Amino acid sequence: MAPAALKLYRKFSLDLQQRVKEEATLIATDPYSCEELTVPFKGIRSHHFSCGLTQYRIAYRINKTARCIEIVLVKSRENFYQHLLRMLR
Repeated sequence: MAPAALKLYRKFSLDLQQRVKEEATLIATDPYSCEELTVPFKGIRSHHFSCGLTQYRIAYRINKTARCIEIVLVKSRENFYQHLLRMLR
C-alpha cells in the first residue's frame, strides 16, 4: 500500500479496514479483472465495492516485475478521481 493510501486506511473504522483487506485479496487473485483508467490515470486500475450504504473505490497499479499490486488510494466514490489526480501530481 502506498504511504498516502495507508495514512487514509488507518483512519477507517475496523469494519471498513477488514472489508478493504477482503477486497484487496480479491484484486490480488485476478488483478486484470478491473477496468484500467484512461489518461491522466494511465496504468491505474479501479475496483468498486460497497460497505454499508457507501460506495468505495480502490485505485491500484500492477507491478509485473515484482508480481504484486500497489494500492494507490482507497476512498469513497465522492470526489475520488479529483483526489487521485491531486495525489499523482
